[in-house]
Amino acid sequence: MTDEEPGSLTVKQQARRWAMEVHTDPALRSAAMHWCAQSPEHQAEFDIAYAAISNVVDPASVNVHERHNSSPRESRPRVPWAKLAIAASLAAILLLGAHFVLGQNVRSPSTLPPIASSGAKTEDAPQIFTTRKGEVRTITLADGSVVTLDTDSRLLVWLHEERRDVTLDHGRAIFAVAHDASRPFTVTADGGTTTALGTRFGVERRAHCQMNVVLYEGRVAVTPPCETRKPSVPAAKSYLQPGERIRYSGTPTVSGNAVTEPAPANDEQWTIGVKSYDDEAVSVILAEVNLYSDVKLVAASPEVAAMRVSAELHIRNPESVAKHLARALGLTVENQGSDRLVLTK
Repeated sequence: MTDEEPGSLTVKQQARRWAMEVHTDPALRSAAMHWCAQSPEHQAEFDIAYAAISNVVDPASVNVHERHNSSPRESRPRVPWAKLAIAASLAAILLLGAHFVLGQNVRSPSTLPPIASSGAKTEDAPQIFTTRKGEVRTITLADGSVVTLDTDSRLLVWLHEERRDVTLDHGRAIFAVAHDASRPFTVTADGGTTTALGTRFGVERRAHCQMNVVLYEGRVAVTPPCETRKPSVPAAKSYLQPGERIRYSGTPTVSGNAVTEPAPANDEQWTIGVKSYDDEAVSVILAEVNLYSDVKLVAASPEVAAMRVSAELHIRNPESVAKHLARALGLTVENQGSDRLVLTK
């Protein structure tokens, strides 16, 4: 899909089509991210379109909430998230129209390069491991390393005599690396790398240029994703100690956009499906739960989304999470169809 094609769509229309394609088939995310990387405008329009089908605050309820709290005598500043929610709901309507009406005018995303992350070796075909939404999979590689692959993830693996190269195209994984001093084990995401000889660490890549690395055991060297530098300048490296996490904000080529901090105590618990939250915001919990199911949990208002709770939750069971949050916070769960649960106060 290129702007130069005769009769091609606008950037907004292309972004809506990409968002719908990714929502329908997560395996196409890598191709969509390749398109987003072509310009900041592409990324911004894709983010708006995709928000229409993945936000966790109910846009319809937001409007009702705002009208209820407005009065002629008092002018309240509009909260930034509300603008996004309204834009997202409008984008959803246009997005559905684009999917059905414009489908014949756009080249299939599958014709684009299938790997979003740069830095992978392409001289031979990789082993490819994927998980569906809601699936968590444990894989033992030929070198003895063990990988736990989270929901909606895609991993490409090249094992050579002198090196071991892995690309996390999207999603999250924990690597228990078999020790082999002669063969470095490197995980790449958007050009950023995590290299270890024998250790256990996690890498997450959910959006373009956003990479999180957590070290559980051993030592790793991490280079930033989407870094622009002269070929003669070596990539900046950060070294983690066990129990540390480094997060890259998603802003390409900005020095200092990495945050190194203690890793959350519950970071690894997604592997077992039960996660303990300590004074966590409802919005954060809903975002994680929504990774695992087509049944979406949404907060009816920003007030509900901002509530905080300490709880042990079965994150792969949205109905269970909704009931638990409702009991703990005095909320009501509204069923909207078969695939939407709204938490209301």
